[in-house]
Amino acid sequence: MLKVRHLQVRVQTPDVLCGTSIDFENGLNILRADNSSGKSTCLQSIIYALGLEGMLSAKREVPLPHAMTDSITISGQELPVVESWVALEIENGAGQKLTVRRAVKSRRVDRALIETWPGPISSLESSSAKGQDYFVRRSGAAQRSSGFHRRLAEFLDWRLPQVSRVDGSEGPLYLECLFPFFYVEQKHGWTGIQARIPTYFGIRDVGKRSAEFILDLDAYSLILQRQRLEGASAVMEREWKEVVSRLHTSTELANVRLRGVPEKPIDGVSPDQADLIVPNGDDWFSIQAEIDRIRDSLAESEYIDVRTVGETAADLEERLSKAQTDLATTQALLSNTLAEVRETRARQVSLQRRITALEEDLQRHKDAALLRQLGSVHTSILNDSAICPTCQQQLVDGFEITDHPMTAEESIAHIQQELRTFKAMENDLFRHESAEQIKSRRLREDTAQLRRQIRSIKDALTSPSATPSVDRLTERLKEQERLEALIRIRDEVDSHMADLANRSIAWGNNQEALRALSGSQRTPQDSQKIQYLRRVFVDQLRAYHFGSIEPAHVEVSEETYRPTYEGFDLGFDLSASDMIRVIWAYLLGFLETGMAFNSNHPYLLMFDEPRQQETKEMSFQALLARAAADGAEGAQIIFATSWPEVPLEKMLAGLPHHLISERPDTKILRALASG
Repeated sequence: MLKVRHLQVRVQTPDVLCGTSIDFENGLNILRADNSSGKSTCLQSIIYALGLEGMLSAKREVPLPHAMTDSITISGQELPVVESWVALEIENGAGQKLTVRRAVKSRRVDRALIETWPGPISSLESSSAKGQDYFVRRSGAAQRSSGFHRRLAEFLDWRLPQVSRVDGSEGPLYLECLFPFFYVEQKHGWTGIQARIPTYFGIRDVGKRSAEFILDLDAYSLILQRQRLEGASAVMEREWKEVVSRLHTSTELANVRLRGVPEKPIDGVSPDQADLIVPNGDDWFSIQAEIDRIRDSLAESEYIDVRTVGETAADLEERLSKAQTDLATTQALLSNTLAEVRETRARQVSLQRRITALEEDLQRHKDAALLRQLGSVHTSILNDSAICPTCQQQLVDGFEITDHPMTAEESIAHIQQELRTFKAMENDLFRHESAEQIKSRRLREDTAQLRRQIRSIKDALTSPSATPSVDRLTERLKEQERLEALIRIRDEVDSHMADLANRSIAWGNNQEALRALSGSQRTPQDSQKIQYLRRVFVDQLRAYHFGSIEPAHVEVSEETYRPTYEGFDLGFDLSASDMIRVIWAYLLGFLETGMAFNSNHPYLLMFDEPRQQETKEMSFQALLARAAADGAEGAQIIFATSWPEVPLEKMLAGLPHHLISERPDTKILRALASG
């Protein structure tokens, strides 16, 4: 609950102190004064004192007139404004009072500073009252301990939730998004329902989130929970792809092919699911088989003594011949592999051209089908060129393709099936090229190693006979390096797969929670609140003589919480005066629903010039009666109006209210004392 108890506005000029002081009571308060006398300034000062002008605009300009920022006219004399400020005493549902003061123009403090004192507004004059300062209209004002909106939310016993932004991040539901339900300003507030809901915070479905919080709907927590799960799902998917990308990069650098790892998160991934294979010649072997082979080779070579060149000459010549033969075979395999890579790439290019042509043809057929649905009789989907849109071959002049052409719908379905087939072929070609690239890199390494081996053997054969033969040692070192590289990549993949297995469990739990929420229906309590809102909304439309449509046909959407007619938002084809009636009924409906169900509504409502568009007097009188009744039930409602005092008093006769009326041709901001 929030009650406005007292407002002070002060303007200091070189010669005189100007301003006003207004006391507000429980129930219906009417601030009456002539046009351009300062009524809007008073209501805007309440919003400004609370640092809520962000609900009006993303700009940081002061939403107050030049009489508080530049110059003020007193007794026909224009005086410059030296300093100005507003102070406000507010009260919460526990009866606690808080006084806030904020500078409008000052040489001492910034406008972003809000001074506060516990207790009534008389604390401003008390030297013993200990105040505390906060900031507003700066990043963190709703979250940090020195932010005033966090202090205000705590004062109102509101726990502002985290909501999803359009960029996927989360942030608080700012107070500026809630107060358009409690305050309608004169210039733009009457142009439509929730006309002042700010969108620049980037909050997704900001109107819905605000309505759910104010009415304290169970759907609010369910939606927030679903949004958090969806956000977590997106993060999981992104991180999963990053892990898989690192795996592919590591294995390809080691000339190892990785299979069996899903590109997107799924439930039930096993730590030993990955299949690692390595090329050996024209074949593929598992990485463990290759590790075992190299280990056996190294173990066998440990028992071979290092002999001299003379002792190993015959063996060296035999090994040289074998190495030269292996080099020729490896080069041939490499040549074939590179040719396969080139052919695969050529097939990819050709397939991509075919896919592009099919996509264009599909769009052409869809456009033609749409035009025909709209009634076109001139649309043709025939290809005017003599090129087949599928195979891109030249059609023979006069060649008759078929006597029974497919319909547009059949053609669309056929082309879509072709696209799915060709895209699957494209993915297969991509995987095949990746495997051939790994094989080609391994063959290049084998070719380089064989060449080094041949040079080493030739060098050994031309060395003196007594020189120790080191080619075996060199070969063994190369095998040891390869063994260590394979073990390292195997262990790295095992580690990543264990991580993916854990992520898979988390993904499964996340998806299960999402499935459980997807079946959640609106709670009976939520439906009861929305039906209550509709009932009081429709009752008011009748009382206000709403005439554009039959009020009984108006609904309140359980999806958007806005009034609808025949499935569309209420607002189309309404007269300007009926739109004003809709806004009265909608915001008072939120107030009454909040009071009936003890929700998060602060039981405060402020209308600046509610009698817009020359609304009929009997409609305005019905509004006053409804507001007075709500005020008697515990709400505080403040209307600022320029309605003449005498007819206004007649309409208020018999209604509980507090009338604050200014004399004709007087300004609310007036001289208070000489400077």
